[in-house]
Amino acid sequence: MKFYPRTAFVRSAIVVGLVIGISQALTLWFFARNAYLPGIREYARLTVLQAELAFAEQGGEDARLAGRLAGATSIEVATPSNLHQGTMLLSQPVVSRFREELEQMLDEPVTVRLEDNRQPVLWVNAPSFQGNWLRVPMEFFRDYDRYLLLGWGVTVPLLAIIGGLLIARGLNLPLRRLARVALKVGRGEAVPVLDTAIGPEEIQAVNAAFNRMTSDLQQAQRDRALLLAGVSHDLRTPLTRLRLSAEFMQDEELAKGIIEDIEDMDAILDQFIAFIRDGADETPDFENLNGLIQEVAGKYPPEQLRFELDDLPRMMLKRLTVKRMLANLIGNALKYGASPVEIRTAVKDNVVVLTLRDHGKGVKEEDIPLLLQPFSRGEKARTLSGSGLGLAIVKRIVDMHHGEMSLANHPHGGLMVTVHFPVTGQFVQPESLSAGVR
Repeated sequence: MKFYPRTAFVRSAIVVGLVIGISQALTLWFFARNAYLPGIREYARLTVLQAELAFAEQGGEDARLAGRLAGATSIEVATPSNLHQGTMLLSQPVVSRFREELEQMLDEPVTVRLEDNRQPVLWVNAPSFQGNWLRVPMEFFRDYDRYLLLGWGVTVPLLAIIGGLLIARGLNLPLRRLARVALKVGRGEAVPVLDTAIGPEEIQAVNAAFNRMTSDLQQAQRDRALLLAGVSHDLRTPLTRLRLSAEFMQDEELAKGIIEDIEDMDAILDQFIAFIRDGADETPDFENLNGLIQEVAGKYPPEQLRFELDDLPRMMLKRLTVKRMLANLIGNALKYGASPVEIRTAVKDNVVVLTLRDHGKGVKEEDIPLLLQPFSRGEKARTLSGSGLGLAIVKRIVDMHHGEMSLANHPHGGLMVTVHFPVTGQFVQPESLSAGVR
């Protein structure tokens, strides 16, 4: 639903307001039905009796009884003044109910007007009254101030809503803080320890559990990074010995194949190390993305690349890390796609957009979500060497810069990679998941 409130804060305010409003409405209905309605009926009977006595054709005893009834109830024949032409909103239920009771008893239309007074005074006129008015003070009503009544109807719900909002705010603030910290965990940034001494016990328990989860997660990531780094480092020595041995082999064709396989394995190990280090040990600085693209593109033959670069603002970027990202994108496009690789940059809505497209056959639609996962490759890549970490490294670098990355097949063929970098001028330095691992 489009108009349904999405935040707990607004929902709490609406629920509290509705509860208080319904409670007040039921309170008014209860008092009106059980306290005021019997009085209205009784005064309607007295008014009808006074009319029969005061406007009777014969005098004598009826006139004397009318005088006694007027002295006892203050219902008397009088000349009206200071009457409202309409019926005030707060007094309308009383006036309407009183008129209905009179019309039912007199069996004729009745006119009822309200005198502007702190105690309700009604003026009654009917065709049988011979043009006279009866003044009916509703003495069973206590003196009231309609502005005080209106203030009660507004102030009580308002105070209740404010109280409900304060309660909701006390619950929402820890949840918002938890959401912000969870986003930092997802981006691999430094995670502050949540305070477990504030808020209700339930919030404290959630904060404590979240702290344990982030601590265990970071420890597992450090252990994984240390394991991968150790394996990658330990494999360097036997690979170097194998290469030296291959260079002394008599069969040149066999030696060449072995050396190429060793180079592929060495490149895969480089990607392993790049993936676990993630560039967190590099300091960001103001850089121009177009300049970094030109530096990386200089390593490739000019005929393999096409450029369409718009003027870009300088952004906080990690120079070497972004160059690694660009090299992976271009290398993947040339290795798994086909040249030329089109590279475009533009600025849209304060966001720098980087687009790379190759001219290959693209990938299967069902494979696209898997390409950003570590060790996942497309169908064509299964016949080629590689670790499946290229785009995963790119995704991690994009996330590190608070950007977004998407993959799609181009309508005219080839895979298109789109990267969005926000132009904020700021960079949140994340803590390396493999701090100290080299």
